[in-house]
Amino acid sequence: MNILLCTTEELMLTTFEFRFRKNGWKMMVAESAKLAIEKTQKFLPDMVIVDLDLPNFEGLDVVQFLRKGNDELPILTYGTVENEKLILESQRLGADDFIIAPIKPDELTIRIRRQAIKRKNASKFIAEGSEA
Repeated sequence: MNILLCTTEELMLTTFEFRFRKNGWKMMVAESAKLAIEKTQKFLPDMVIVDLDLPNFEGLDVVQFLRKGNDELPILTYGTVENEKLILESQRLGADDFIIAPIKPDELTIRIRRQAIKRKNASKFIAEGSEA
């Protein structure tokens, strides 16, 4: 699975990179909304994880742009409990799930797997329905 991580936090990059590698996932990084959008269009990741603490509400911009172009792409957002409004807004804009930071690595793994399973089952359901 290829996952695009949109963040500027070095600690998150290190934590996510270790966890992703352990699970056999590949990570791409985008440090801004512009780079996240460009990399999503160029590399077609299987999932995007967005830090809502990016400057100038760029995390919300990423969610909004990606959701307009693709309802199938799983989008996971994360932020601190102090940014509850941003988390709720990301959900309104179409994010599939969120995690409250600080992120527990096992919780992150579970949520990523849950989104992958959800998408796989949806694809299977659609494929089976098209045969009828």
